[in-house]
Amino acid sequence: MQAPASTLASLSSSEFLIVAAAMINAAFTLPLKRMRKWPWENAWLIWTFSALIIFPLVAALLTIPHLARDYMEADRAWLLRICSYGVGWGMAQVLLGLAVEPIGVALSFSIVLGMSAAVGTMIPFVRLHSAALFQQTGAVLVSGLALIVLGVGLCALAGRRREQELNVRLNPGNNSFKFGVTCALASGVLASMMNLGISFGAPLLKLAVAHDASPLWCANVIWVPLLAAGAVPNIVYCLYLFRKHRSSMQYSEVNLPYCWLLSVLMGTLWFGGHLLYGMGISFLGTLGSTLGWPIYMSFLVVSAGLYGFLAGEWRRVSTATIRFQLAGMIILCIAVFIFSKVRP
Repeated sequence: MQAPASTLASLSSSEFLIVAAAMINAAFTLPLKRMRKWPWENAWLIWTFSALIIFPLVAALLTIPHLARDYMEADRAWLLRICSYGVGWGMAQVLLGLAVEPIGVALSFSIVLGMSAAVGTMIPFVRLHSAALFQQTGAVLVSGLALIVLGVGLCALAGRRREQELNVRLNPGNNSFKFGVTCALASGVLASMMNLGISFGAPLLKLAVAHDASPLWCANVIWVPLLAAGAVPNIVYCLYLFRKHRSSMQYSEVNLPYCWLLSVLMGTLWFGGHLLYGMGISFLGTLGSTLGWPIYMSFLVVSAGLYGFLAGEWRRVSTATIRFQLAGMIILCIAVFIFSKVRP
């Protein structure tokens, strides 16, 4: 596969940060493979507190000189809007969890990331840069998004075929499968709200910069309210699963320290990726989140596919299915190359 290497070579420092962010973030679920005896909700609750509450707050306190002052002076309506985007993104994670069981991991993630890339790119672009919609920049963005839809579609097809070949029980004709697809589509739309929070949080970013925050780190002022609000649906869902499965008792097991460390590692990888994403879009000017989000989503799919190959997840899969996956990943790399040529 030469496409990923050639694409990386063509990226500027800003896009390289975003690609690195995606590669780090895509690895955050790998520790789950080492916690097979621990219920999902036990690890996810620790991840929620570390990735969505503790790490963002620590990062903001270390990089934003007058954090409390920024929030005190910020328009309450803007803060509430950012929090509402966070709640929407948090609900996307719950819907993704509901989608995985009936339609499988690969198809769920492909649908969610594809929808998130499209919605999270076009809404800010149309709202904030409508004058450029019918110019060259708009044409490049639309063509890049079309390639993302095609690439994600091929990855989704490959994932679907892989799950069938590995005898994962999926039945496209039943209502649970349709329910899973519906949840994945809704999750994709809501997942885009993370980028909407960054895109429409410009007044808070400007306030942080006015109070001596470096533009490189100013996204951290938004991560705190955005992700803390996103933690709420995740916590509620984990508590529901604790009650349903009576799994809270698992916290008293002997392997508790080991699982805690792995869960915190998940949070480190996840927020570390978003920290780099915030740094990367700071170099892209007014089109930062509009250009950065599709690159981020595309390389999440590519990176997850690469990790899957390295972990042996495609070892017993037919050559034709692997070709679909590789074709989708190459097309996504081409889309990233196209976005890398757009300049504000």
